[in-house]
Amino acid sequence: MKSKFVFGLIAAMMVLTLAPSSFAQINIQVFPNGSAQEIDTNRNAQTADPLSAGAGILVSGALVANSPLTTTNLLVDYPSNITSGSAVLVGDIPASDPIRIEGQTGVFAGAVISTINYVTGLVTIQLPGTDDTTTVPIEVNTLSGSFRLVGVRIDANGQTAPVSTSFSLSNTANNYILSTTTGTIINALGDGIASMAIGGRNSSSVNSGTATIFTNRLVVDNMASFVVTEGFASGWRTDVQNTTNGTTTANSTQVRLTFTGIPDNVTIPFAITDTSGTLTVTGMPPNITDGGNVVTLSFTTTSMTSVEAFQVDLGPIPDPGSSVTLVPGTITVTATMAPIGNALNSSQQPTVSGGFPRFAQEDIGPVVVVNIVAANTTLLVPFAVRDGAYDTGIALANTTADPFGAGGGGATPSAGTIVLNFFPRAAAGAGTPFSLTTSATVKPGIGLSADGTLAAGSTWTVLLSELLTAAGQTGSYSGYIFFQTNFINAHGAPFVSDFRNFTSFSPMLVLPPPSTAPRTSPANGFESLGL
Repeated sequence: MKSKFVFGLIAAMMVLTLAPSSFAQINIQVFPNGSAQEIDTNRNAQTADPLSAGAGILVSGALVANSPLTTTNLLVDYPSNITSGSAVLVGDIPASDPIRIEGQTGVFAGAVISTINYVTGLVTIQLPGTDDTTTVPIEVNTLSGSFRLVGVRIDANGQTAPVSTSFSLSNTANNYILSTTTGTIINALGDGIASMAIGGRNSSSVNSGTATIFTNRLVVDNMASFVVTEGFASGWRTDVQNTTNGTTTANSTQVRLTFTGIPDNVTIPFAITDTSGTLTVTGMPPNITDGGNVVTLSFTTTSMTSVEAFQVDLGPIPDPGSSVTLVPGTITVTATMAPIGNALNSSQQPTVSGGFPRFAQEDIGPVVVVNIVAANTTLLVPFAVRDGAYDTGIALANTTADPFGAGGGGATPSAGTIVLNFFPRAAAGAGTPFSLTTSATVKPGIGLSADGTLAAGSTWTVLLSELLTAAGQTGSYSGYIFFQTNFINAHGAPFVSDFRNFTSFSPMLVLPPPSTAPRTSPANGFESLGL
């Protein structure tokens, strides 16, 4: 009795063990050879290892048992728009690098792509069956096999890594069984440009900082430099690296630089002077101007294993010329990966109009490369007093007239008005500030022209009491005063005296232009007597 029970149990187990073979004679496994990292704005992101030509999704079918097969579809469902196409299905994609099946063997020798839904991201692959023809009897399959799905690109913009795709069969009662339902096609997403900043690429490069032009067209610092750094090691690729089969039907990834704020008729020389040793950059124009302010750079050699960078030098900036009108402001630059384009065309299909890859615009910056600064001088009298017998005398010279001349490095003679800002002391703490601007009707002291300007080569002498009267102030004063002259190369000397027995001189400090050297940064804003 016991032996009959054991025999029955073994028989039942064998039935259960062998049962699947009657339904699933080809066991399918899917092995994506995904990309390690893609640019997060890339609308043509590769879904396979760009370092391996012909890489893609490997589909492997292992023979479990001989059996007839029913034609079925393997559905590969990508998470976003598919942005490359099959040369058979779409006429406007590169015929030499389409979505395709390669290396079909054995049971999959007849596998073909039947449809691609570019909008939903679904690739349908027809798997052959022994029922494919009615001219011969149904045969039994005795083969394993494999094939690769190659050339699929997707819109990575808005995706979150790791990016995966899913696999399914349209019919499971066909002696095919699918063991793999998901797979990673992009392991990581990152910025194509990590940073763009004023400076030099490394310690051996020349860091030219930010250029400065005065509004009187004097170029006081004619060079600027900035560095653009790659987001990750394989972010920047040549045209060949952007394909799946070593052809050159693609663009390289590109970096687009857009300059804004360039005044009319101002020309700024452009050059790339230092790159990572593995990087070759093309597309540099000789100059940038207001009408030619966009630079698109391409790469002809890159490293796929190290982060790279390049340095842009702007200048030497020539004299803008007397016909150019300048107002205070800045010239800035932004950077984005390029070419810029949509994922699909108006027919909801991939297109190579403008080339691929294409990117969603994502600007880095803006970075200030040139400051256009009012042609003025900022000076500070740390202490001035008008009280009782004491008064403060001030002498201010416009030294733009000098013996050196233009050829000898001399200043450009120019006149300008003067703005004074007073910061008085109060009995407890600070008083209420007030200001005064010289004009045709406000000309205290001696030395100003009829229009209230201080001419080149002239010196203005004035007492604090005269300034207070012109500003409508009464009573005593003790505090500090800022002078802002609407010309460069101003110098001054203040003194406190009772004009009998006491005179005390204090220095008038000359400040660098606060717009380019903020006083909030001591490294840039130190005051001195020598500027």
